[in-house]
Amino acid sequence: MLSQYVYLGSANIAGAAGSASGGLGVSHIDRPTISYSPLSGEDFSRQLLTPIPSASIFSLAQSGWPAGQLMMMSFERINHLRNSAFVPVLRQEQIKQLEKSELAVKLIVQLGKHNAFDSYYGEGKDANNRYFAFDTDPNPETQELITQFKKILKLDQDISVFRITERQVNLKPNEITIKLRSLLTLMGFLAHGVEVPAAHLQEKFVEGKSKLNNDFFVPLHVQSSAEEPDNAFVAIEYQDHWFFIEHSDHNSKQAFGLLTYLYMLQAPQSPSGVPLITIPAG
Repeated sequence: MLSQYVYLGSANIAGAAGSASGGLGVSHIDRPTISYSPLSGEDFSRQLLTPIPSASIFSLAQSGWPAGQLMMMSFERINHLRNSAFVPVLRQEQIKQLEKSELAVKLIVQLGKHNAFDSYYGEGKDANNRYFAFDTDPNPETQELITQFKKILKLDQDISVFRITERQVNLKPNEITIKLRSLLTLMGFLAHGVEVPAAHLQEKFVEGKSKLNNDFFVPLHVQSSAEEPDNAFVAIEYQDHWFFIEHSDHNSKQAFGLLTYLYMLQAPQSPSGVPLITIPAG
């Protein structure tokens, strides 16, 4: 967005028999313009399909973002557990995996409250590898949480340090799979929280979808209405219906904020070419 300032000056002198008058005037006009450089083609596809950087997720968690919501939104797979498939209707087996993923994430949150694990990069030649390490001298309560977490993920109970990998097969005993979503799979996951109007289902605008009424499963809830909402945090009209997030739905507002942040994080640098659209805003 650019602002253009135009300065204008004027002067006048008037006279008659025995008298004269004059005046000076200065004014300026602010003409802001908004320029758009639409993202498309390879850059746009890369933005949607590239997995979210794990370093960004760990940084957000360390900065105080709610860890449960952060992991449920960003984790696509933890070891053998897949955190929801990119399909409108989930099979019973997929819902069971989602429930186990939820339990695993909640255990990570509890372990974090007990300071029972750490995540760090290696040193020297090992600097590109990240590790997930458990406390080797926990109290009985914490040890029970660690044991339960390892059991759910089928980890070796005798190993305390695991190398984080994205591989899904041929894992070594000291490795743990943590695979993050791309923006496309994240939006597909969050789509389970969109309320589809009955009229759209009748017209077959969309497929039916699984109802997941658990705020931890899907932290974003988008409501729909035939009338424009009065108390919306954000709203958009589509196919004669309004889709919106209520101002009172703080969990969804937070999830929407995280989605927006991750979208900006994945966006490539602005091209240096001339913008395709310039609109005067003043």
